[in-house]
Amino acid sequence: MQEPILLVEDDYILQFSLATILRREGYAVDIARNVSEARLALVSRRPRIVLLDLGLPDGSGIDILKAWATEPDRPLIIVTTANDSPKTALEALSLGAFDCLTKPINHEMLRYTLRRAVSYDQLRQQVRDYERLKAEVEEASITVRKVVHSISQALTAIMGEAQLVREEVTDESLLSSLDRIVRITETVAQHVTTIRSLRLFALRESGGEQATEVRHT
Repeated sequence: MQEPILLVEDDYILQFSLATILRREGYAVDIARNVSEARLALVSRRPRIVLLDLGLPDGSGIDILKAWATEPDRPLIIVTTANDSPKTALEALSLGAFDCLTKPINHEMLRYTLRRAVSYDQLRQQVRDYERLKAEVEEASITVRKVVHSISQALTAIMGEAQLVREEVTDESLLSSLDRIVRITETVAQHVTTIRSLRLFALRESGGEQATEVRHT
């Protein structure tokens, strides 16, 4: 799959030159010629990498950087500028630009910067996937803890009631049934203990969530 990239450049000659290079490098290139088109493309196409000219006819690329500075899933933005002032580069970088390239753009430097951006974006996506999976596992773990705690309480109640009934019953068939219930309850209790021993679902006993141990009395 081709890596999507948004090229924001108003100079037609430079736009054609850069787009040609990018496509030869295997990128899927979308083009915007001003701030308005760039904003629309960023929302509708969600590119992972943006090559952004700071000097645009209807505004500055800095405006785009400011608009996306606080977005958690913002694309990696490489700015290009004809202004070689360190102040311009520092402002862009402070607003979250991945890198700053000065025109005329060295093609080898462009290729190198794009490869770094792609690698960084892939790593960033892996971190996001890991964090999302971690959150899902933690949520599942909390649910299992609650279920295990409820089952444990129910088993304790069953064992207690069985013991009370056993003291009152003399019928052998009923006593036999009670014994079967107790044995089944003990088996389930052992399974609960096994689940609790798992590191992933280990109960962290605190506050109101106290573990209730099932014992045969």
